[in-house]
This record gives sequence, C-alpha cells and structure tokens, in this order.
Amino acid sequence: MKTAMRWGRAKFGSLTAVTLAACLALTACGSSPDDPTTSGAGESGAQVSVLLDWAPNPDHVALYAAQHTGAYQDAGVNVAFTTPSNTADAAREVSLGRVDLAVSYEPDTLIAIDSGLDVISVAALIPTSLTSLITRYDSGIESAADLGGTTIGLSGLASQEPTIDFIARNANVDPSSIQLPNVQQSLNQALLTDQVDAIFGAFRNIEGVELAEQGDFRILPATDLGVPDYAELVIIANPQRLQDDADYAERVRAFLAGTAQGQQAAIADPQAAIDALTPETEGSYDPEVLAKMVDATIELLPTDGFGTQSGDDWATYASWMFDNGLLESAVDGADATTNEYLPA
Repeated sequence: MKTAMRWGRAKFGSLTAVTLAACLALTACGSSPDDPTTSGAGESGAQVSVLLDWAPNPDHVALYAAQHTGAYQDAGVNVAFTTPSNTADAAREVSLGRVDLAVSYEPDTLIAIDSGLDVISVAALIPTSLTSLITRYDSGIESAADLGGTTIGLSGLASQEPTIDFIARNANVDPSSIQLPNVQQSLNQALLTDQVDAIFGAFRNIEGVELAEQGDFRILPATDLGVPDYAELVIIANPQRLQDDADYAERVRAFLAGTAQGQQAAIADPQAAIDALTPETEGSYDPEVLAKMVDATIELLPTDGFGTQSGDDWATYASWMFDNGLLESAVDGADATTNEYLPA
C-alpha cells in the first residue's frame, strides 16, 4: 500500500506544512483504482477488487482481520484492497465496473443512485453513524446554534454540505454564514493548525480518539445535531452485474462470508485485529492510539448478524434526505440495499 495515502486518518502533527501542501497539490497523493499497488494481491483464489473509502484505518477492522486470519482464503477469494484518490470515487468505480466492490456510506450511496449510478449496498460494515462535528473547547462552539459565522472543514463527500445546511437551519442559523472549505483527507491537520473552527465528517472512533490525545476537543455526533442515524460504512456492489454475472455474484457472497468471519475474529480477539491493522497503518497512528481506536470501533459492531440492513430504515433515511434537500428526487431506500448476499 502506498504510504502517501496513509496520512488520511493519521497523526497529522508529524507532517510539516510544506509536506502537506505538496501532497495536496499532487494528484498522485493517493492510489487510483487502477493503481497496481494493492494490499492482499498475489494469493490463490477468485480475484475480488475492493476500493476503500479512505486510507486503511480501524473502520476497516473486519476487512483486515479477515485478510490477517485467512478468512478470505478459506472463503475461496483473493481480495485486493485499493485506496482511493478521492473520497467520492467509490460509487462511480463500482457503477462503471472498474472495481468489484467498494466501501462507501449510506448517504452517499443514496446520492449516487439519485444521480443515476448503478450501485446497491450489500452489507453494513459499520451499522451506525460515526460522523461528528469536532471543535476545540475554546472555539465557542457548544451546539449547532453556535455555527453562524464559522468555518467548518469538510472531507469532500457529497452529503456533507447539505447536511451542514440542514443542521444550521434546524438550529435557526443562516447556512450562508458558514464557510465550508473542502480539506479532503486533512481534517485533523486543518483543525490542529487553526485553519478552520471545526471539522465535519470526522469519525468519533478515529479522529475523535486521536484528537483527544492531543488536546481538549468537543465531539458533537451528527445524531446529536438532529441528523437521523444511518449506516456509516457500507459495502456497495453493481446490481446489474449481480443479476447478469453468476460468477460475480458468487465472488460477492464469498467476500462477505470472509468479512463476516473477520468481524467475528476481531470481536473475539481485539489484539488480533490490532495486529492485522498495524502493518497497514504503519506511520499513521501511534500504536497506543491505534489500540484505542480499534477498541472503540469493535464496540460498535454487532456480535451476530454481520452486515444486515433494514430496508425500512433505508427508506426512512432516504425520505429524510429528500425532504431536506440532500436528494434531488425521491429514492426508494429499500431498493438501495439487499441482504441477499450475506452469509446465513
């Protein structure tokens, strides 16, 4: 895995301003889906390409635990993980058939479907919302009512700006008074260097844990700001390929079976999960902080029923998105997800 992408959810304090600026200026700062540098390639089994949503981090604990313990090999698949050059790549690459699967987010999967992309969620990787607004305690931001006139850094997902718009309006704040620079994968750095008053799109189990080691920061989960709960990370596939290509469908089933075993392994032995993630995140996280992140993530995972999603919950969330301007048209959320390919 290219180390250039490992600063995604990483310890930005170790980067100099010059290094960061240079990295942001180069399109090669992350692996593209076509980049041959992948994690897990070279083993026997049916090939499955998976585009991550971000650089490897504890949110991917089930994936790397599955790879570390041999669960994918046992399921008959050879999985190659690739990091994105942009956090919004997932749906497009799956829809175009450039990758078999991708890790994405429930809101952005619905937005992708609304825009005509051919994707469907086949599993919930992290079944609850993680997105938070994080700010320094001395910023004066204690609730959504304090967001007027502030600058909030975003990571570039399509759902973030309209979500902030909703949060502001819900708190009787004029959304136009808020500046929303796209800082991509440098959320922590933007906050630590006072480029922004707050960041949105940070995860409480990743950036929240890491920032807590570096100072006094207030974490306001999106669900505490009026946003309904949703599956933060999901695994998306191409529904047309699932229908037309039996081999593809079988590889998706096998991948999900292996991932389910990886999640169980992580829950049963958190140290094994830490061992699985350590080489993939080398240089990104302090080992003690990584262990805290893994523990915080494992606490969010169900002990059984890996990946199960509720069509009714997706429909409810999609309706909320449409009612609040996050979708241009009414999308049936129940059609955006399926449990058909999950292990029994």
